[in-house]
Amino acid sequence: SGAPDVSHPKLVEVPSLPGVGSLLRAYSGIPALDKPYDFWPQMRKQFGDFYTMGMPGLGSDDCSKHTCYVIQDPKEMMKVLRSEGAYPSGMAQGSWGIFKWEKDAGFESVSHDDMGFAGQGENWKRIRTFMQTDLLHPTAARGYTSGLIEVAELASIGAPASASDLNSYFERCAFDMFSTVMFGDLMEVADPNTPTDPEDVEFVRAAKIGLGTGVKVSRSLKDALLVKTLGIETEQYKLMKDNLDICWEIGSGKIKRFMDKRENDELNEREKNSYLYRALERYENGKSGVSLKEALEMSWGGIFAAVDTTSGKMGWNVLHAALNPEVQERLYQELSHAAAANGGRLNVEALDKSNAPYLHAFVRESHRLTPVVPIATRKRVASDELTIHGITIPRGSAVACDGYSLGQDPMYIDDPRSFQPERWLGDAVQARKGTPRELIDHPFFKDPFSQGARKCPGSRVALNEVAVILSQLVLDYKITAPGTSSLEEVPYAQETVVEPRLPTLNFEPRA
Repeated sequence: SGAPDVSHPKLVEVPSLPGVGSLLRAYSGIPALDKPYDFWPQMRKQFGDFYTMGMPGLGSDDCSKHTCYVIQDPKEMMKVLRSEGAYPSGMAQGSWGIFKWEKDAGFESVSHDDMGFAGQGENWKRIRTFMQTDLLHPTAARGYTSGLIEVAELASIGAPASASDLNSYFERCAFDMFSTVMFGDLMEVADPNTPTDPEDVEFVRAAKIGLGTGVKVSRSLKDALLVKTLGIETEQYKLMKDNLDICWEIGSGKIKRFMDKRENDELNEREKNSYLYRALERYENGKSGVSLKEALEMSWGGIFAAVDTTSGKMGWNVLHAALNPEVQERLYQELSHAAAANGGRLNVEALDKSNAPYLHAFVRESHRLTPVVPIATRKRVASDELTIHGITIPRGSAVACDGYSLGQDPMYIDDPRSFQPERWLGDAVQARKGTPRELIDHPFFKDPFSQGARKCPGSRVALNEVAVILSQLVLDYKITAPGTSSLEEVPYAQETVVEPRLPTLNFEPRA
């Protein structure tokens, strides 16, 4: 077809075998998978800006080699998104272990012919529309912020006592915060000094194990063969199932008690502003499009998923504050100035981008350096004539956009290993416009919640939770990391998301 177009990166095929894809490293030559922050830039270095590899869980299930096309350019990824139309695919569809448990447990939301919420048909769209109402719209998400601030003020008191087990502390913070969104209730699980319902502590523990193990099940070839194909439960699958059972029992009990209180008109104002109250109102007004059972299942799914996903992001942000004292000081000055109008307490206005630009830049820089999900988005090609970098990609193919490697490349980012929120302030973004570097300002690289109609429905609330807990802790304490001098010294692991194994931090009260 004439001379090759030099402006496109060449497609490189990483060696891949049926069943295992490229996981047999001796055969494929790929780097070790256990450290995502090394893996993705190393893959790009080895195979370039456009390659295919076989990756169970990420690649296409229809293909024996689990092939996935990996690209760096978000503009090319936009084409895949546009090809999908009204019923797009999403990364969560790969979580077959959790969906199997739900189906076996009799969940109506995943039992439709088109797989319901686990599929990508009319039922997915109907249930998804119900779930994201009162969560995803900026005004709706903003409406929960004053409740989140109240939770953060209480949670912050417990930070010094939790300094040696901060991973668990942030899991409890995430639970408290999403619980106030869901129920309008103050659970107070985060502060170890206050009395806590043991049931809540158990829910947090089980949600962490249940979701984390569910992700491992979905990526495991052994589980796929034994559980999916032969119907034999593995140890790993049983561990997931046992913990999901616990979460369902506790979570559905909470929802039932809330409904009883509503029935008896015993709810307070805060509870009447909750997501669950509004969801039940929508259901009763015939405006929800879902059955009551589906509404309750999806509400449960929200609390269950919120613990382990948001906590990792909270942990990375607070760690960056501790490791970068000058940055933390600048953030503190901005926040205390913004909160001064409200007597030194945070409020919705103080957290607005117009009043706290550095806070928003800080969270964005944390995502560049330590994203909890390094893949910006993964989709399936839904047309016959889609071309990426000049090559026609077969319908049904999986395409993933690497959301991490460009942000580690000195061609796009100066001194990429240093933590500099200034990169994301208005003037810096403006200066990149019209240059090759403006690529890193693409919306796909902004946060870890994927893109398009299947973007995480709780993404706005989750970002608000992270901003609120970070701001509250920085207002209350000077946070340091004694004995840890750089990010490179902090181990991390791929659980449900990529999360740090947080060192002991020191919280010195500012007042």
